[in-house]
Amino acid sequence: MENPNKYIRKYFYETLNGIVVQGQTVKVYDSHTPNNDNFLIILSTQTGSEDWRDKCSIDKNRSINLDVIVRKVGNIGSRAMLDDIVEQILLRTKEIQIENFKVQHWQVTLPTDLSISTTTETIYRQIINYNFNIK
Repeated sequence: MENPNKYIRKYFYETLNGIVVQGQTVKVYDSHTPNNDNFLIILSTQTGSEDWRDKCSIDKNRSINLDVIVRKVGNIGSRAMLDDIVEQILLRTKEIQIENFKVQHWQVTLPTDLSISTTTETIYRQIINYNFNIK
């Protein structure tokens, strides 16, 4: 196998789709989503590079962003549900295995916390970035 991207998405989909947080089911989508879910994870941007260690060995460096979204009706509410979903994601991804590849090393960062509020809804978002070194 040369390109691990679909297997990375598969891992996150199978690991996270349908988790229940505070009695609410969280759905996972691959880049596109219907506009009617209130609790969701989008498998968004993926990047990659390859490092040749020697003529027989190559390290694949890949990353994926998980966009965690909580929608609330009106312009009130807190980020507590968002924090609880992120907590479940982090707990469920402590041991990462990518089909057909060996994970050498991985790192997770939470670089961006976003929110937007209108007169009709509030959207809380947290981007979680996973970086992998795989063979």
